[in-house]
Amino acid sequence: MIQYESREAAGDEAMAKLRAIATSPQSRAALITKRIYRETRSIAEAMREIHGGRWSVDIDHDDCFVLISRDLLAT
Repeated sequence: MIQYESREAAGDEAMAKLRAIATSPQSRAALITKRIYRETRSIAEAMREIHGGRWSVDIDHDDCFVLISRDLLAT
């Protein structure tokens, strides 16, 4: 069973640490990365519904590149 402490029991210092983690640039980047993947998969699914076939998503954060393409060789 999971037990939770109240905000008062956890203390202001502990809450400040948790707030810092939740608002850190790394956490924001992770959330944005998930959003990018979710939305590109949504576009690929819409393309599949319109045009058929299999569609793939390629995201390259190093080169700032997003590709949504039909897999022409897929069977």
